Amino acid sequence: MRKLAGWGTAAAISVMLVGAATGPGLGQSRPAETAKAAAKNSPRAMSPSMASLQGIASFAPVLDEVIPSVVTMLVTSETLVPMELAAPDVSGKPAAFPEPGRSLARSGGSGVVVDAAAGLVLTNHHVIADAKAIEVALADGRRYPGRVVGTDPGTDVAVVKVEATGLREIAMGDSDRARVGDVVLAIGNPYGLEGTATLGIISATMRSSIGHEAFEDFMQIDAAINPGNSGGALVNIRGELIGINTVGSAESGKAAGIGFAIPINMARTIMAQLVAHGEMRRGSTGLVVEDLSRARIEAMGMRITRGVEVTGVEAGSPGAAAGVPVGAIITEAGGRPIRSAAEWATRIATTPVGTRLPLRLESDGKAGTLELTIAAFTQASPPRILGPEAATLAGVAVADIPPGDPLYGAVRGAMVKDVPEKAAARTSIRPGDVITAVEGQSIRSLDELTRRVANTGMQFQVTIRRDGRPAWVRVSR
Repeated sequence: MRKLAGWGTAAAISVMLVGAATGPGLGQSRPAETAKAAAKNSPRAMSPSMASLQGIASFAPVLDEVIPSVVTMLVTSETLVPMELAAPDVSGKPAAFPEPGRSLARSGGSGVVVDAAAGLVLTNHHVIADAKAIEVALADGRRYPGRVVGTDPGTDVAVVKVEATGLREIAMGDSDRARVGDVVLAIGNPYGLEGTATLGIISATMRSSIGHEAFEDFMQIDAAINPGNSGGALVNIRGELIGINTVGSAESGKAAGIGFAIPINMARTIMAQLVAHGEMRRGSTGLVVEDLSRARIEAMGMRITRGVEVTGVEAGSPGAAAGVPVGAIITEAGGRPIRSAAEWATRIATTPVGTRLPLRLESDGKAGTLELTIAAFTQASPPRILGPEAATLAGVAVADIPPGDPLYGAVRGAMVKDVPEKAAARTSIRPGDVITAVEGQSIRSLDELTRRVANTGMQFQVTIRRDGRPAWVRVSR
């Protein structure tokens, strides 16, 4: 039999649900008879989640409640086009920083009304980044100017405020209770098509190392996510918000059945900080961790296969005060599993300063729990001197942007800390500049910078940012 092309999980679920609830027809049993037959033939009792789907012929009642809370974000943004920053002249005088070109662009995305009384809309940072003007279009056709309350590029969360009456606030869910296999609906405005809903399931949870954000803890879904869906609502079958749709993976412009959403519990934590402070105030534990190596796993007899190993504890840090030993294996933080160093970084980065965080760990073959308090970041990582592989940038001292710096979270890259005299004669880069890209590829950290530089050719370009303005520098070996 020929297969029908283009049928995915969402369509299959739709057919299953409608077929289970359309009532008796040709060759069909009555619902009561069907239920009795299923109960008789089923080897085990039906789960509550499956039972909750019985009798659902349409998700229209759910969408009737949700769609009025989903808005369209119409953004006018200004993009700065970097120009070349020339090398110093023969006398060693650095070249003047070039004025970047400017171009205006209009784009669209989605948002969700989460506090009607305060006029707060939750969306993605990348939807409103570099915005010169924001217009929020409601589902009923009204439009209002939007004002950015706060934004966190590290998690791609932003909050926008509108001065409007009659807003519809969405019901909040609990993303910690979401499970793989749960049916979900994604609502947004893909390609400007307002109020579009797609159906799917949660394919996975706690996805990290996707490469979209600095701190990731995504829910993976197979509901179609297309351009314009970003910032929209991901709801369960009760119409409760459990995530903010963020990014889809597509081939040839078509949805590939892989999308990602920020769990609403994480987004609400960030939102509270943005509303209170205009930024996410991150802290530190003072623990240096790395992924659990295969050799360590085998040495422990495979008793623990997921976690992070503590390789350093800073003196006077929360980790030291709690008594976390070097060599300990951390398997849980805040009651949730820790499977990698990336997950650990996200967990700490999304936990507000002052929070008491319980840890489950194993040390010297003994399992136990400790509790530490997230403290304000007080110590920056030491700068690194770029070597000969950096060519004309050799000798320049560069470091990660530390928490507490005004640029932290606002700019991705590595900050120039020192330019010695010999290097200053070769390049017009100066302390305080932030290196944001190598050969047009964005970097998020000092480690990424050094890896990219090591893999370039005889000539390459480095993009920097100074006082909010970009420029690029030509580097030759």
